[in-house]
Amino acid sequence: MKFPYVVGRWVRGPQHYGRQRLINYLLNVPNTAVWLVGTRRMGKTSLLRQIEMEAELDQGELVPLFWDLQGCDTPEALSDELSFAIEDVMHRFEPYGVTAEDIDPRDAVITLRRITRRLAQHERRLLLLIDEGEALIRTAEINSTWLARLRKVFQDERQRTILASTKLLTRLNELTADWITSPFLFGFNMANLWSLDEEAAYDLIRQSQEETQVDVPQPLCEQILHASNRHPYLIQYLCQRLFTSEEGGVGALRPIEASDLIPDHLLVGFLQIDFQHLSLPERRILLAVAQASVLSDDELYGLLPDIEPARVNTLLYGMHKLGYLRAIDNYWAVGNEFLRYWLQQNLDELRTWRTSEVASAKMEEVLTRGATMERASLLQEIGQLQSNLIELERRQHLLNGFAPPELSQKIDFARRALSTAQQEVAALDDFHNKTTPSSSS
Repeated sequence: MKFPYVVGRWVRGPQHYGRQRLINYLLNVPNTAVWLVGTRRMGKTSLLRQIEMEAELDQGELVPLFWDLQGCDTPEALSDELSFAIEDVMHRFEPYGVTAEDIDPRDAVITLRRITRRLAQHERRLLLLIDEGEALIRTAEINSTWLARLRKVFQDERQRTILASTKLLTRLNELTADWITSPFLFGFNMANLWSLDEEAAYDLIRQSQEETQVDVPQPLCEQILHASNRHPYLIQYLCQRLFTSEEGGVGALRPIEASDLIPDHLLVGFLQIDFQHLSLPERRILLAVAQASVLSDDELYGLLPDIEPARVNTLLYGMHKLGYLRAIDNYWAVGNEFLRYWLQQNLDELRTWRTSEVASAKMEEVLTRGATMERASLLQEIGQLQSNLIELERRQHLLNGFAPPELSQKIDFARRALSTAQQEVAALDDFHNKTTPSSSS
């Protein structure tokens, strides 16, 4: 059996697992602009590419355009890259009257406005999928006025923008704090990209979407999920180490050994970047948890007496959403075993890192706004899931014991999805209760 796991490049189609609920959210949230934030190797590019593929196959209202900003640090470079991106998929836009004359390689803002106008004439909207959004930080330093023009395009209701990056992008709010309107990211709804749901994580381990699957016993799957905390890159990183091709071409995974959980130089580089993208208070929290192995809320309040408990809770919520931390009963632990090992091996050195490019206050404002929007969307989803479940159960009752297995599977899936959504709302309510002024008095 050929090696089935994909480590180090983006995927879509059968190689892309899970995320459908998040995709639905990104495409239907009321805001026209969404900031998708995740750590390195969390699958941001893959998610954008999957959305691009689904939108193109759907041939509905949204016409997708993937715009990679990597390596672009000036308005001119960004404009050039947009021109190339459009030319590569010109067949998507030609049916709506877009021509080469609409593309201005000198100014991406003009190009986007022209395309948006053309599509609107045919009752279509541009779906702009922007990767490596950190490039806009340098643009803001060079030409803040041009960036303000670009942001205005992102807010156009005739299009939908999904901007993917790490937390570092919060620097834009500092660089644009003097704008007459509001800082850059205040025009975006925030969505966190974190771990796969449990069902998708199992499917990824076993490669269930491929013709030839990998034989993995349930106990080993659970160990892999614990070590990786359902992080898609870490799942495949670990499975790559464990994979064996048995006689007859059947693939399997051997048991985990202690050495398998030691990150190599490449993974260490990603972990360092993720650590650098934490604010100084967040680093204090993460290092305290790493040293103690587990800590409760009250224990963390005691270790951080200079930070209000409500603010500590906001930081904990954000770090949990991005996978730096995980909740185990009523305690906090490091997000995954690879990160835990690296932190514990480098505690003394990491405590000396005194500078950060991420201002926690700016991140907290955006995080709170995003949590409010996420809760509203989840409540709407719960209503839809409940209606769907009621209808499925009604059909099962009418069949009076003769329901096909597919119907029972749909009911089980609907119940799990409903339970997951309700748990997420409960977590958001807990976050709100812990971060209101009365909870910290």
